[in-house]
Amino acid sequence: MDKYIIIRSDTKSISPPMSKQEAIKKLKQYDKDGICSYLVHKGISFDNSSSPNIYK
Repeated sequence: MDKYIIIRSDTKSISPPMSKQEAIKKLKQYDKDGICSYLVHKGISFDNSSSPNIYK
């Protein structure tokens, strides 16, 4: 099962992994409350060492 996390800009916090449906529900609530947040698929790697799109 795919898992998603939410990163909140106001508290700089990362949520525990959750289902897509739970994540969408939270995003909608945060938007309603005026909180900027980002949805990230948990399977994404943040290792940019081999990415051709990184400019040095």
